[in-house]
Amino acid sequence: MHRDIARPDRDINHVLAYGQSLSVGYEGWPALSTSQPHDSLMLGDCVRPLRDDAPEWQPVGAPAFRPLRATVQNLGTGALLTDADVAALPPGSAMLGETVLEGALNFWRGRQLAAGAEPGRQRLLASSCGTGGRTLEALSKGASPELFNRLRACVRLASSVAAENKASYGITAVLFLQGESNNWGLDGSAAEVADYKALLQVFRRDVFSDLSAGITLQPAPPSLFLYQTGGAYASETQSVPQAQLEFALETPGCFLVAPSYPVTEKFGHLDANGYRWLGVQFGKVLHRVLTLGQDWRPLHPRRADFSGDAVLVDFHVPVPPLRWGRPIVGHGFVDPHDRGFTVIDAAGTVPIARVDIVGPASVRLALARPANGAAILRYADRQHGGRGALHDSDADSGPDCYAYDPGIGHYPDADIPELVGRPYPLMNWCVAFSIPIGAAAPASLTGSPAWDFLRRPGHEGEPTQPAPRRSRLAALWRALTRRGR
Repeated sequence: MHRDIARPDRDINHVLAYGQSLSVGYEGWPALSTSQPHDSLMLGDCVRPLRDDAPEWQPVGAPAFRPLRATVQNLGTGALLTDADVAALPPGSAMLGETVLEGALNFWRGRQLAAGAEPGRQRLLASSCGTGGRTLEALSKGASPELFNRLRACVRLASSVAAENKASYGITAVLFLQGESNNWGLDGSAAEVADYKALLQVFRRDVFSDLSAGITLQPAPPSLFLYQTGGAYASETQSVPQAQLEFALETPGCFLVAPSYPVTEKFGHLDANGYRWLGVQFGKVLHRVLTLGQDWRPLHPRRADFSGDAVLVDFHVPVPPLRWGRPIVGHGFVDPHDRGFTVIDAAGTVPIARVDIVGPASVRLALARPANGAAILRYADRQHGGRGALHDSDADSGPDCYAYDPGIGHYPDADIPELVGRPYPLMNWCVAFSIPIGAAAPASLTGSPAWDFLRRPGHEGEPTQPAPRRSRLAALWRALTRRGR
């Protein structure tokens, strides 16, 4: 039970999304959540502001509370697209569409009302303030331009509109979807576990001091809900995903909801179903934490130990027992080799002969050769496409179903028979990690003498990209960013 965090007990309870492209719905077209099933709100005619990259938050349309719904927005002009415009978009268009906010608040509000909340009271308000292709450094307070001011401006405007309506107002939660730029360590951004955690801590402090203490003057701060970077943006060392996991486990009022890799995508950005699916996961955790007062930790390893020529991994499992599944690449299910696990020792990658679930919360990796000294265990790293096959047995599902209609802009390969017309499944997939074998997890490898062999140039486990490779990644990232990624 977390008592010292804001609860949705005001007339207007603001949920902010911030981060880079996945926080604002890049390529999330066609919009799916186009009508409001309950009484949740947005500020203006779109959850996003007029401009994607301006250090301000100017609403689309008049600054008034309107029913929350998903829209498709021109990335350059900020104008809202018609259904015909969306249907005519070419594949790869970086127009902004469905975000995680619609799915999250529709799910959460539905559960609140089912639990006895009164319609029209203590309503939820959604706003997206992120900017595509930015590092955490660029999104933090004091950067130039100061994109962090988008949060301040949005909160000030929402507070003003609430006051005009004689409604009490507070910030209840911040959904933070960022990490891709930092996980690739580009442009000097933090790519080490300790460095990224330090940036997150400063960001969290500034959210509290500038927004909840500095503007709304609320007695309890908002909670911070993270997703975990992965999929196409995975790195070999997985430093940022590991930092996100450790930060959430160590920081009161911070919760790691889910990895991004299990849902449908457009090879980097999510598609509209993927955003809504991930959003429903956010809504599930928002409800459990902020309505029911429950604690939340994702499916993650607690410890990994050698047992002869095998590795035994003990997990925290939200809903036991563990199960195998198939994550998604694009719009197709895949079976990651070795179920997504990698073992690395001083000699390189240790071949894995077999991976088995051996209990409600345990996995056994049989190694094809003995490990040579100290070793680390990774999951959902780059050599597995940023994906793994492990999830729990949570049978919960979303209120909305996976949608496919070729006439409104869905890609043809989004027609997935196993999903179309069925509620989004909400089992909890294992988060990515990189932990030492034989030590308590989570544990940062940064600066630990036991892992010096991983820093030798040219070694498979090298956590810092050689300069030529880093340059190629930088060029690729700049190209993706120009498309809005």
